[in-house]
Amino acid sequence: MKKILIPTDFTTGSLQLVEYVILNYPDSCIDIILLAGYKLPDNRITLMHFNGREQINKQLNDDFISAKKSLVHQHKKNINSISIQLFTGVNSYAFKNFLIKLNANDAIVPKEKSLCYHGKRWFDPTKYLRKNVTNIVEVPYKVSTELPQQKFSLINIFN
Repeated sequence: MKKILIPTDFTTGSLQLVEYVILNYPDSCIDIILLAGYKLPDNRITLMHFNGREQINKQLNDDFISAKKSLVHQHKKNINSISIQLFTGVNSYAFKNFLIKLNANDAIVPKEKSLCYHGKRWFDPTKYLRKNVTNIVEVPYKVSTELPQQKFSLINIFN
């Protein structure tokens, strides 16, 4: 069974990379791990109450969940599982340890930097994937919808 890492920004567009995996590995049973990066809080009390699964659930929307379920349903003979993992490290050494835990050697990443994260704590783990994963396939990826223009306000500065 093959485990493949794919960075995600929790949009339906990022699931294009999952479709690429399915089309290019038609005879394999695949575990797909969607990967997102998150900077841990600086405050000790906030860190004690940190829950990675809760942060992931805050990012999920109905469109993403239904598109993911649809992919699994359409390609159930090829997809063993699709899971979402949160990388909270700050350097390549932490990412190497994270990879050992996941036991994955393959990754599919977008060619251009096109994943867009909302919130100041979220980051794109693609650079860590490129540095540390053995087998990488770069895929052309285009955002199908225009991203909304962010408005500046004092509230956004503190979030």
